[in-house]
Amino acid sequence: MDESSDVIVPPVGHGSMPAPGRLEAVRAFINTADLEAGTDEIGSPSALAAWLTRNGLMARGRRVTSQDHVMALELREALRDLIEGNAGRPVPADATVRLDRIAASVPLRLSFAGGIHVEPEPVGGGPALGRLLAAVHEAAAAGSWSRLKVCGNDECRWAFYDTSRNRSGAWCTMAICGNRMKGRAFRRRLRAEA
Repeated sequence: MDESSDVIVPPVGHGSMPAPGRLEAVRAFINTADLEAGTDEIGSPSALAAWLTRNGLMARGRRVTSQDHVMALELREALRDLIEGNAGRPVPADATVRLDRIAASVPLRLSFAGGIHVEPEPVGGGPALGRLLAAVHEAAAAGSWSRLKVCGNDECRWAFYDTSRNRSGAWCTMAICGNRMKGRAFRRRLRAEA
């Protein structure tokens, strides 16, 4: 598999819409942990390697070390924390520190072929994670990053791409989390009035 390909990961779970371009890979990566179900698609180095390969972020046969795995899990949760800010909620103070540390360990370079963009160096163990970081940079430059949000249901925290006109989306899906959260708020108001 060509590591430089721009594979778009198909939308998964929770009925959310795909993000544009390479940002979809970031959304899918964050959603490899289903917090409500307690499952993790990348719970081991081999599972991470399979996921990265299946989603066009790593060439078949490349090895993922336990250190790469730990870094990937940390990247996933730091990105989830960072997009809390896109939903108007506070970002944990250490999220940017963790992301800076990870980014410093992944060699990135400017590429001018086909436009100006950031790409990972194809050496060492971090190119797949570098592709995810490059996609974040690209989305920020394109203005689509701020639409990647975390579901307002604290039990869910699914990453979703907000397609609403006024960027006011708060839940991964209205039918599931939106209804749950509105029902909880309604019951709280009833108890407060009683």
